Amino acid sequence: MNNLEIVLEKLSDELIIKCTGRLDANRAGQLNDYVDRLVREGHYQISLDLTGVEYLSSVGIRTLISQNKNLSAVNGYFRIKAMSENVRQVLNMVGLAEILGQKPGKPKKTQSSGEKNNHFEAHGFNFSLTALSPKNQTELNFFGDPELLKISGYANKDVTQIKSGDNKFGIGLGALGDTFDDCKDRFGEFIQLGKSIAYLPGDGSKKPDYIVGTGQLVASLTALYGFNFTGNFSYLVRFESTDHLNTISVSDLAENLTKITGSTQLAVVMIAESAGLIGASINASPIDGKKIFTFPEIKETVNFTTEPAHNKALTLTVGLFSNMATAENKKYLRPLSPNNPMQAHLHSAVFSYVALKKTDINLAETIDYLFETTELKDILHLANDSREITGLGESRFVQGFCWIAPVD
Repeated sequence: MNNLEIVLEKLSDELIIKCTGRLDANRAGQLNDYVDRLVREGHYQISLDLTGVEYLSSVGIRTLISQNKNLSAVNGYFRIKAMSENVRQVLNMVGLAEILGQKPGKPKKTQSSGEKNNHFEAHGFNFSLTALSPKNQTELNFFGDPELLKISGYANKDVTQIKSGDNKFGIGLGALGDTFDDCKDRFGEFIQLGKSIAYLPGDGSKKPDYIVGTGQLVASLTALYGFNFTGNFSYLVRFESTDHLNTISVSDLAENLTKITGSTQLAVVMIAESAGLIGASINASPIDGKKIFTFPEIKETVNFTTEPAHNKALTLTVGLFSNMATAENKKYLRPLSPNNPMQAHLHSAVFSYVALKKTDINLAETIDYLFETTELKDILHLANDSREITGLGESRFVQGFCWIAPVD
């Protein structure tokens, strides 16, 4: 048999994948994609029956090792429950038969630190709230003048220096570097994620860059405008589809986050699987009166999503949701959707998809894990394309976690 047949058996606490045929360079990807789909659906306990596999190549072994490591990292397992003699001989020769066939211990039932005190369902999603420290105080700081973006009027006198650090988050326009002169040709969307700062240079490269602060290395960014806040999070909210088919828009997500926390203004850090992002980024640095938003220049100077982008990617989003307009925040926020009082400003860093822990998830550790193990693909300013007929609407998500700091 030159192909690979896959049959799925569902037990109460695990899935068993029965494979028949060859697990070689031509078929290993088939198994890998099949397992990836199951993991996206939330299945983290997976066993393999390889008694029908007649041939196992090095590419097949690499797939088995990769999935074993990925699921072990998120408190799950991927192990070989039964295997053919041919498979056993190959795995014995490379010293992996015992490791990949090891029977997992019974998964521990754990939950995030804090006490779950609220659950509800809305828009086809389950929401669960963990109170981390409701009395935490979060400092929100706005800087720079967003209005200068319209005329590309930024100069050295307008910049703010941003340094990375534990529990510091923010977004805006800026560039990695210490001075205006060093950064003036590269200003673009940035996202501050604790010890790490990433940005999309506005120099036409369309390739995000970042610095991860480690040891004595501190990331330094010259910012034109934006806001940042201390990550003294009061709540952690997990959201997931009730049937693994629904997706949720940014505005519906914001509505439910304000409802579940009882707050009117929220600083948020979200890790979520994308169902398609809608947004934009500048492709030219906004200095020296450069024409960016006029026609026909805008076709080259601004990158728009022409269709929902980065479907099934993992996103790290930082931003602010607000139901209260103030003199301070109104310049930095825009309506989430037409006729919606909720306003927001959100940037998303887009990574290749990896599975995440369902419980005991730590924000700082997860951010480090993403930068260390997967690829940063893009940074987008999320927007609502509300044009009649041709409008793409809002960004949508499949599942994820939101760390929330009320800043009423």
